[in-house]
Amino acid sequence: MVRHEPTWREEAAPESDDEYDNDTDHKTVYALFGLAIYKANCLEHSLVNLLAFTRIVAAREQGEQLIRDPWTQGFKDMMGKLIKRVEPHTSAYPEVIDDLTRSLKRRNDLVHNFWRERIQDMISEAGRTQLCADLKADCRLLAQTDKRFSERVLDPIMASMGITAEAVEAQYAKERREAMARYETEAFTVGEDSA
Repeated sequence: MVRHEPTWREEAAPESDDEYDNDTDHKTVYALFGLAIYKANCLEHSLVNLLAFTRIVAAREQGEQLIRDPWTQGFKDMMGKLIKRVEPHTSAYPEVIDDLTRSLKRRNDLVHNFWRERIQDMISEAGRTQLCADLKADCRLLAQTDKRFSERVLDPIMASMGITAEAVEAQYAKERREAMARYETEAFTVGEDSA
């Protein structure tokens, strides 16, 4: 068994766990793992969005018509390759580069090593408590990286294209309403549809 103490926890300032379920049962560990992977996927999507939007801007500037969907290639690449591809846009932001590097390391560890190296921690309450704490730290890191990347790099490109935060929220609300109508389930309540 390969075992190492994670170092990413020491770098992040302690934060309140009010955002997360504080249970430490098996289901919570699995849910937090899924949430961490989801947040890594959201970050990957932001990287792909940057690449697609910069391709659209370049095509407009050159009077070129795009034949292929500019998102297609990005969704074929893994996070490491996406980070390499966005380097020309992130080089002016060393803190973003550091965040992306740490996030890639955590994402790869989650995907390739987490359960192999940490499954025995599921046996005890103390082990699950530590797993939950570590996964919450991963969630915070990945969300913080996505937020900083978006604020510093992606949002200015989107703004240059006329895509505002309000337009993004409106699109989200539209897609949410469509999903609710499609599934017509009691799980969605009127109170939840505040967007």
